[in-house]
Amino acid sequence: MLRRALEAASAADARQASQAMEARLAESQTRSRYDHRLDPWGQPAEDVLTDSRLSRLRERHERFLRTAMPGVDWLHRQIGALGYCTLLTDASGATLEVRTKPSLDREFGQCGLLAGACWSEQAQGTCGVGTAIAAREPVLVHREDHFLTINHGISCSAVPVFGATGSLQGVINATAMQPTTDRGGQALAYSLTLQTANRIEQALFREGHAGAWIAQVRTRGGAWDGDPDALIAFDEGGRILGISRQLAVQLARPVDSIEALLDLPVSRLIDFAHRQPGVPMPMLGGPENCISVMLRAPAAQKRAARRPVPVRRPDGESDLAGLCTSDPRLRQSFERIKLLANNRIPILLLGETGSGKEAMARAIHNYSTRADKPFVAINCAAIPESLIESELFGYREGAFTGARAKGCPGKIALADGGTLFLDEIGDMPLSLQTRLLRVLSEGEVVALGAAEPVQVDISVVCATHRDLPAMVADGSFREDLYYRLNAATFRLPPLRERTDVRELVARVFHEECAASSRSLSLAKETTTALCRHSWPGNIRELRNVLRFAIAVCTEDSVTPEHLPDDFGLRPVAAPSAATAGSRPPLRGTDPRQEILEALEAVHWNVTAACRLLSVSRSTFYRRVAELGVDLDRPPAGQADEAH
Repeated sequence: MLRRALEAASAADARQASQAMEARLAESQTRSRYDHRLDPWGQPAEDVLTDSRLSRLRERHERFLRTAMPGVDWLHRQIGALGYCTLLTDASGATLEVRTKPSLDREFGQCGLLAGACWSEQAQGTCGVGTAIAAREPVLVHREDHFLTINHGISCSAVPVFGATGSLQGVINATAMQPTTDRGGQALAYSLTLQTANRIEQALFREGHAGAWIAQVRTRGGAWDGDPDALIAFDEGGRILGISRQLAVQLARPVDSIEALLDLPVSRLIDFAHRQPGVPMPMLGGPENCISVMLRAPAAQKRAARRPVPVRRPDGESDLAGLCTSDPRLRQSFERIKLLANNRIPILLLGETGSGKEAMARAIHNYSTRADKPFVAINCAAIPESLIESELFGYREGAFTGARAKGCPGKIALADGGTLFLDEIGDMPLSLQTRLLRVLSEGEVVALGAAEPVQVDISVVCATHRDLPAMVADGSFREDLYYRLNAATFRLPPLRERTDVRELVARVFHEECAASSRSLSLAKETTTALCRHSWPGNIRELRNVLRFAIAVCTEDSVTPEHLPDDFGLRPVAAPSAATAGSRPPLRGTDPRQEILEALEAVHWNVTAACRLLSVSRSTFYRRVAELGVDLDRPPAGQADEAH
């Protein structure tokens, strides 16, 4: 099936490539005139990013840049000396990187070929980058093919680059300013740009399917160090997880299994890969169109060969069951969590402060096959910003003043083989989120002062009470990190919304009695009072109340009189969003004004302001410093208890 698809596509490409290119350019000209309403003799829209905006854009596309830049540099080495400018853009047409001969920097810059410039079709009309984005196909836009006459002096070969899932990542473009009317003279640059884009896509595909088997397919003889004809990602059962974009286009219909595509049992493929690693496997086909397959094992299997497989702890199931009791929403979540615990998918736990997020994370770890490996928890809100980098990533000897003589491995390295729990991930400084993204995507960590990364095998569970989508919107949390973390998101309901409060009260009471070596009972009226409470502090507050009651009880039964004085026997009014910890903190249209209003509402008391805004003190002080709020000089009449 695969051979027939590739042969048919090859013949069709030779016949139709030129016609398809002409059609793409004609359609772009029409869009430029009628959809974008551009004037051919006009100027392009001025849209060059400032240095700070360009820096943020590069940071957002850090993974794409890391994978694509070796290809951009390779292309520049091939054609840069011939007077070409090579550039890489994102999917909107914003230029991320530019490579030119130093002597031509100024000349290309005057043509708008510089970092931060926008080459979208809406701004420039028919052009290499913009038309490649609009058509999602390669284009060669030669001189007068450009819609704007101001661009008639350049020729562009532009090829879109797609990620592992088929989403457009950006465009690689080669531009020349030779005063020639020969379109054929651009053929070399166009061919090399196509080859470079293909290589980048192959790298993105392999990275995106690092945990799967990958079949690298060739339909002709020759060396295996070039570009493969097709990449196919599949699991141990033969289910296809991904197909490289070109092959997906060439196939007449979707294919679900590697066996149907290659006409071979998956067991035979995997067995050959284990017996002869790194050796191409020949398949059926004549001498002119012989198909060979090279297989790459999943990254997890490569690590498994170096590490013993841990055994799940026997009480892992009971840990989960004990947390959810009879609440139907939690039980449904727990059943799904059990299916995900061993699948290397980051889990994000949402919930108010005290709702049991860390207990859930520990239960997930204990249920997983990593139970006999480390469980390392770190509270991102409790560590000063100046220390969190060294705490997470570790450091080498002499990395900074005061560093230990032998360095420190860091929490991530300590969690190798086990589970890393990042509590209050929403309070992680923005500058460190990029480094955490690399740990999640690459499985490696670089300590402060270290030259080389260290591979780590970790399962990641994160938790927060913050509104992460809102933080992404206001720029205080990385969008790419959020989408990396939220693959499996579970909300732990606040205690006041749970249907198993009575059962939970009994369980926590039993645990606290056991911890204090007391044998007590809980009076019926005490249970009633506890169940009527709205619990703004959730399970943590419940545990503290019962711990206090057990400590002061001198009888055999805990009665309402043993509860804390400020608890009260009447139902507590439902807490506001702010006091319940669910108010999205510091994310208004003016965060500085929000902080000032919170401080004024609590008479400039920092502790109360932190509680009102649902942030830790360390996060509060960091935001205060960033926004220039002077805590030492509050407005007159509000200086009492400022700290």
